[in-house]
Amino acid sequence: MMKNRLDYDLLKAIALIALATSLVGVSLGSIAASFNLPLWIPLLLSLTVLAGAAEFTFIGMIATGANPIFAALTGILINLRHLPFGLSVHAFLEKNTLRFLAIHIMNDESVMFGLNQKSPELQRAAYWASGLAIGILWPIGVIIGFILGHNIADIQALGIDAAFPAILFALIFPLLKNKTTRKRAVLGAIFAMLFTPILPTGLPVLMSLFALLFWRATA
Repeated sequence: MMKNRLDYDLLKAIALIALATSLVGVSLGSIAASFNLPLWIPLLLSLTVLAGAAEFTFIGMIATGANPIFAALTGILINLRHLPFGLSVHAFLEKNTLRFLAIHIMNDESVMFGLNQKSPELQRAAYWASGLAIGILWPIGVIIGFILGHNIADIQALGIDAAFPAILFALIFPLLKNKTTRKRAVLGAIFAMLFTPILPTGLPVLMSLFALLFWRATA
């Protein structure tokens, strides 16, 4: 019989990535404080958007005087990566009243943990565990960062925002053992880097999705 409970190692990995994500929230909160924005703006974003790239972009744009509506539309554009996320996780998410909460906690990490499990039950459990952990720790990190931002001159010098990508890469590294996945990942990275000098922050990663189309066309 296949076990339907998450083992200790997986729960530890989920806890670590949630903690790393909260550190990125600390970075977001400190940036908002450095721009002298009120706490309610980054806190509201962390509770309702729950997507770091879009939140960083929104904060940066309104801090430099951009129209809030335009900043919000830019954030939505950045979050278009959630479209393929939804297509990939719908198979193991239950179609009940909780599906709206499930959609809200859908992010890079919850999708990654969910897809890496072997059974629908484990996929669902890992998805929820990761999504809820991040949904709770992310706004807490934002609040802590906002407080620290008023007391530490240059919090970015601590390099706390580097913890998240480092841990995330360590977790997805085993997936690169698959030859097709590895080639698509490398091609996607190349696409993203090519567009980095000419597109606003957050958009180059969307260009990596074209690697899927390019690979299929040349396969």
